[in-house]
Amino acid sequence: LVSMALPMVISMLVNALYNIVDSLFVAQISEDAMTALSLVYPVQNLINAIAIGFGVGINAQIALHLGAGEHKKANMVATHGLMLSLLHGVVITVVSILIMPTFLRMFTIDETVIRMGVTYSRIAFLFSTVIMATLAFEKIFQAVGRMRVTMVGPMLIFGIGPFPKMGIAGAALATGIGQILTLTIYLFVYNTTEISVRVRRDCMTPNRKMDVSLYAIGIPAILNLALPSLLVSFLNSILAAYSQVYVVVLGIYYKLQTFLYLPANGIVQGMRPIIGYNYGAGEDARVKKIYNLTLAMTGTIMAGGTVLCLVFAGPLMNVFSSNPETIAA
Repeated sequence: LVSMALPMVISMLVNALYNIVDSLFVAQISEDAMTALSLVYPVQNLINAIAIGFGVGINAQIALHLGAGEHKKANMVATHGLMLSLLHGVVITVVSILIMPTFLRMFTIDETVIRMGVTYSRIAFLFSTVIMATLAFEKIFQAVGRMRVTMVGPMLIFGIGPFPKMGIAGAALATGIGQILTLTIYLFVYNTTEISVRVRRDCMTPNRKMDVSLYAIGIPAILNLALPSLLVSFLNSILAAYSQVYVVVLGIYYKLQTFLYLPANGIVQGMRPIIGYNYGAGEDARVKKIYNLTLAMTGTIMAGGTVLCLVFAGPLMNVFSSNPETIAA
């Protein structure tokens, strides 16, 4: 469990750190920019929830069929999973870009914040299909025990080196480039190494039963991951009525919370292929043991994080804002 989970814990920490550094740079542009980022975040989280949640369905089904020795079905799951993920990406790109101006006006009347939010979201959401494809490949690699992911820093925000100064648009573009780089590495590894599951043309034939099974696992996972987006949007609508400062504080808090949640989630990612494989092989006692071990490990991470956040609340908020009112709130 540790050997499978540790690469994912490290990669999740890197991705969490990337999100925090991205926010740190945006916060230095202006508090309006940080507010815009905070308002867009729930929709970003929803897109990630759809990608990860459906990927959970891919991962679980592949591991299950491999454990049962059904390699052809595992290939079919990988093929159908990738095709459906690409379809999700195209639909989400169009819908999310169209709704953003109306969505932002639900929480603020500040035209500067709305303009920044629309600028950031239009660029960031253009990469939705890339996110879906990346997560599909990630779950395929996880299902066969190949835990790899990468990231890239936000060099486009302030014009470091040869890059032009692009402000909040640079933050969105840097995020998208990071996602493309990750997908490129997955494709390179997929095409240059041997893995036990492949996306095959002869597996593209319609299979309603398999597609239903992917959604049967994926939709509950999507809903579970998407609920925080609903919660944040609901809280933003309440807080915006009182002060923009509160929206910024909530946005910073959720970024910091992600830094704890993602490493714990990395352990769960490591658990999934092991538990799916053992379930497919009929090893019920091992399934129960793996579950209990994972629960203890994730609980330890979250309990330790709670203590750290309570002790260092002031210094953590000070990293993202120099406004005394924001830090105090």
